[in-house]
Amino acid sequence: SAGGGTTAAASGSTYGISPQRVLPAPGSMLAATGLQANGVMWALTGPDGAGLFEISSATGQVETSFSVSDFARSVAESNTGVIALALVTGHTGALQLVNAATKKVTRVVRFPMPAVQVAADPGSSAFYVLTARAGQARVMIVNGDGRVTGTVTVPPDVVSLVPDTRQATLYVMERGGLLDEISLRGSTRLAQIRVGSGGAESVTLSPDGRTVYVLEQLGGVANIAIINPAARSVAKVLPAPGTCVQVLVAPGGGHLYEVVRATRTGSIQVAAAA
Repeated sequence: SAGGGTTAAASGSTYGISPQRVLPAPGSMLAATGLQANGVMWALTGPDGAGLFEISSATGQVETSFSVSDFARSVAESNTGVIALALVTGHTGALQLVNAATKKVTRVVRFPMPAVQVAADPGSSAFYVLTARAGQARVMIVNGDGRVTGTVTVPPDVVSLVPDTRQATLYVMERGGLLDEISLRGSTRLAQIRVGSGGAESVTLSPDGRTVYVLEQLGGVANIAIINPAARSVAKVLPAPGTCVQVLVAPGGGHLYEVVRATRTGSIQVAAAA
């Protein structure tokens, strides 16, 4: 279970590019939020003894922590200070909304399918929740007070999503290596880009909306594809730590945060974005 305190020192992975900084983090990390305006990010551990850990990007210290549901699989934080946890509860799912200041659950939104990932809208208080089970997947749009305001149908093997900065489309990553741009109106596929041969884990977007980053994990080898969506092409591929589970972009766009899972002490590695 989660508790306050610091974590042991961590070193950079020899399997990825040399990181500029390494923030020690709890082991068994599943996901993390983007860096917030106050310089902290929340790391979710689990599934057993799940917890949320607030990590300072300046010091690498754990500022605070608390226990959460063992069903939590993904985490995001809105620009209004609401933490969202995506829950897989057997054949169904839910989204828990937590007040970051009080650490109390304020709302639970239930879905007919497991909620496997949640992403925050950078321009509003909304969350985009990927719900999926065999043969079907839908993205539920939930506002900051827990009201479902829209639904987007996506390909059944989508594993990760990120909303566009224009609040008009979603980028969704299929496990088989295809990146789709989907319109929020009518669920229309606007573009498709072949990124890799499979093993997709995580997708994120630069703050200016011009670059998509995709983490792929295949056969114990991880890499991050840098994609120009306007040109519909992969511009570059960077090596990533072998146990990286998520990639995030710094608010300024110049750095990537690689969430590295480990049994005891994990890390968040900060590397150049290009």
